[in-house]
Amino acid sequence: MGTFKDSLKKWFYTQGTTAAAATSRIPLLDASGNPIGSDTPDNLFKKQPLFTANVGVAVYESNYLRFRQADEAASKASVAVGVWICECGKLIIVAKDQQASTKWATSNVTGGNTAKGREAAIADMAGRTNTSTIITTLGENAPAAKYCNEYYPSNVDSANAFVGAGRWWLPSAGELWMIWSHLLEVNRILAQIGGTALNRSERYWSSTEYSATGAWSLYFGDGSFDYNFGKTGEFSVRPVSAFY
Repeated sequence: MGTFKDSLKKWFYTQGTTAAAATSRIPLLDASGNPIGSDTPDNLFKKQPLFTANVGVAVYESNYLRFRQADEAASKASVAVGVWICECGKLIIVAKDQQASTKWATSNVTGGNTAKGREAAIADMAGRTNTSTIITTLGENAPAAKYCNEYYPSNVDSANAFVGAGRWWLPSAGELWMIWSHLLEVNRILAQIGGTALNRSERYWSSTEYSATGAWSLYFGDGSFDYNFGKTGEFSVRPVSAFY
């Protein structure tokens, strides 16, 4: 019976020993531990996806919104409107696109929502209601919420009443945490449907307020969750929806 070390040794001898070769393919073993070749990480992911049971691609076709599994993403790219995540009874759809360097508000004033401390903010899943309140309160002075409210996928007519403007919102802190917890899977599907990856070097605004002068944001690099930047700070904004 071959050992894993034997498998690696045989693989390196047959596949090459350069760094590129070592990182582009993964050695495979059968049930007895014998080497049976190698495959690319992407192919292996498609055959046996990790943690993707709760993530897939949302498409708009034949005048209906449909939820497809992750392995259908590439074939549905032309009609994809985003990536769906379903967790603990909560469903959100992450938009294909985002806007960088956006202020939460043009001045450090309240958006009309109840201020929330850290624990309550993480539990906040009311992004749609939050966004509606912010726009009613601040109007044009709420760039982040306004961008999300007016967003529509680039492959959908802006006049489309079902998936176009008015159907998206600035995610709440809890919804933002949902996205971050599935970052690997979401970005993999975004790449397959021609979307913009969520950037690990960027901080993202939520619609959850901490106070009249601060709103919660999440740094996608290490999960840093903070409110100390003021609402006029410029961070990235990613719309979400559920189309209910």
